[in-house]
Amino acid sequence: MAAVPWDSVLTINKALCQVQKTEPLTNPKALEKAQRLWEKAVPSSLPLIDAFDVCREAHELSAFLFNNGNTFAAVGHTVVERQLRSLPPLEAQILRTTIGHYICGLIGRRELQQVLRHLDPLFKSEPAAAPIPAPPEPAHQSQAASPPASVPLGLPREQRA
Repeated sequence: MAAVPWDSVLTINKALCQVQKTEPLTNPKALEKAQRLWEKAVPSSLPLIDAFDVCREAHELSAFLFNNGNTFAAVGHTVVERQLRSLPPLEAQILRTTIGHYICGLIGRRELQQVLRHLDPLFKSEPAAAPIPAPPEPAHQSQAASPPASVPLGLPREQRA
């Protein structure tokens, strides 16, 4: 959490709002609570899942009126940036999505732990290991039209409704 001080959280929200041309408005009471929660957690060296819990708790406070979920999901992605770079692209997207869904309350801790356990061997693999080739596309799937360019952080394009 030390890599993402509270000022960085505010900057992330502001940047996300600018992209969507919205004012980065806040709920002052919730913002204050979220900042206290954040600043209490930043100095400590937290296990990964506990850092995600802090993001989830801050998200639940609804400090930001716009992009609240995307802000804290982006922070969660930042916390595991080094690990994401070491994963094959598909597994990295699975981890990004899972983290975002956990932080936003769409899945529980059990599901997050299952994905982390599943990917754990990849984190420990040799960097020189050959990448796993992607399986061929099933013949029965139709190709969907390209989704709009603005996809919320943490949600892959394929899962948008």
